[in-house]
This record gives sequence, C-alpha cells and structure tokens, in this order.
Amino acid sequence: MPKLDLFDKTELWLEGVRLQNAVLPDLAAAAATALSLPGDVVFVTDVRNDHVVFDITVPQISLEDLIGRESDLLAAVAAVPGVTLAAGASIHSHGVLGVLGAPKAQAEEILSAAREMDANLRAYVARRVAVISTGGEVQGGEIEDTNLAAIRRHMSGAGYEVVQGGVAPDDEASIARLAAHLLGEGFGLVITTGGVGAEDKDHTIEALQRLDPTLATAVQASYKIGEGRHVKSEVRVGCGRYGDGLLVALPGPTREVDAAQPQLIAALREQRSCGEIAEAVAAPIRALWAVKHHLRQGHHRPRRRHPHEP
Repeated sequence: MPKLDLFDKTELWLEGVRLQNAVLPDLAAAAATALSLPGDVVFVTDVRNDHVVFDITVPQISLEDLIGRESDLLAAVAAVPGVTLAAGASIHSHGVLGVLGAPKAQAEEILSAAREMDANLRAYVARRVAVISTGGEVQGGEIEDTNLAAIRRHMSGAGYEVVQGGVAPDDEASIARLAAHLLGEGFGLVITTGGVGAEDKDHTIEALQRLDPTLATAVQASYKIGEGRHVKSEVRVGCGRYGDGLLVALPGPTREVDAAQPQLIAALREQRSCGEIAEAVAAPIRALWAVKHHLRQGHHRPRRRHPHEP
C-alpha cells in the first residue's frame, strides 16, 4: 500500500467541537485508533474555542489509513466522554492529511491511481544507482578512480542511471552516513567500491553493517590474522538493505568490479535475496583470485618443445 510522506505537515485540526472535562490522552487515543495508528504517535497539542489540534509524530502514513476516514475519526472522537461535536464538525489539514476528507465513494479510484503511481515510482528509484568510492588514496587524488566508469558502462546498458555518489574516507561513520544520505535522496541502489579487505584500513563492510546489521556477505579470500598486514580473517563483498534501498559493497580493484557487474545485474533483474546477490557477485571475483594465486605459485603451463629442439 502506498505510503504518504507528511513532509512535516503533521497537524490536523477538528473544528466544531466542545470539551467538558474531557481527558486529552483519551481524545488522542481515539484519533489514533480511527486512523489505525499506534496510540503513542498521536497527541493533542492545542485546544481553543471550538478547535482541537492533533499532531501525528510519524514521517509517513498509509494512504489507505487516511483516505475517506473523516467520518470515522469524527465518530471516534465523539464517543470520548466530555466531547460534543457540532452538526457541521469537520477535519482540516494543510498537508496530505487532507485526504481524510476525500469522498468515500472515490476512495478505491484514488487508491488504484496511487498504487500505480507508487509502483512506477519504485521502479524508477530502483534503477537509480549511486557509486561511493572509498579510501584516502582516492579522496586525496593519489590514484584515479576508474570504478565509476566500469559500473556505468555495464549498468547503463542494462537501463540503470548511474551517478557518482561521492568519495568517503576509510571511516565507518563517514561511509555509513553518505550511503544513508544517498538512499534517502531517492537512489534505489548504492554501490561502494573499496575497503572490503582484511587490513586495518578496511572499514566498508562494518560501515554498511551499521545500516543493516543483517548484511549478507560472501568471502573472497581468507587469511591468517597477523600474517602481513591482515587484522581480519576474510576479504568479503556484501549486500544489505536500508529502508527501501539496496546496498552492495564491492572491492576496490577495477578488474574485480568489472568482473562482478554481469552477475550483479542478473541478480538484480531476478530480484534475488541479498545473500544470493552477495554470492553471485563474489563468484567471478573468486575466480580472478584463484587465477592470480595459481600464477603466483608458479603453476604455469609447460612450454611446448619444438620437435627439432634438443
């Protein structure tokens, strides 16, 4: 069901009401019940002359809980002891709460249009992608960030709109704050690049776990803590959710980012779970690591000897 963002227009007021020893929390509770809201998010904030002002302290509310519900709200309030409503009593609001007064006969038509609009908006948002580059070396301009171009090359061809979401230092709070901000700005997917390693400077997975404690991860490689600069046992990619948005953490090397894109796009198209997305992304990167490890160990294919070579 579509949700209405109240945009700080959270007040509604009742005109044509007289109170006599009425208990205001009971009045607020009756209004909350009529709007299918928890009792602790509706308050009476002002009473004067024939007005009672309610404040709803949630940022969003279901359209179905509002549309055409004026008569229900008036009836609920009138049932509170000490409340008398005039014949022309009515509910008003400066914001979207005004849909309370929509005719009930038009409710289904309005809801149907809202559902279609909501579905179209969600589809649009889901295809807006912001890429966050992490690392002091990127932030300081020491290295060129080529990951945005790689992601854009793949995802634009699949119908996504890809933009640079900014550069974040190797800091959990900074990465988490930027990712949350972008998701709140209407991007359905935030991709981070870098900071997923096993060194003490790698904080991206932990940053995204601040936003989604159940962040799904997939291991690319394992290390023994204390070996070299490794303070963590694993290099991991990740996938999680924050609000209605999706978070995906990729490594820093562009070769790995490039290899992961086809699998990421396919997983998104198939609307797979975060755990499945993380595994899908990790698979081609693991393959690259396996080849690299094989070459480092010197397991090269023997050179074929020429028939006449001694």
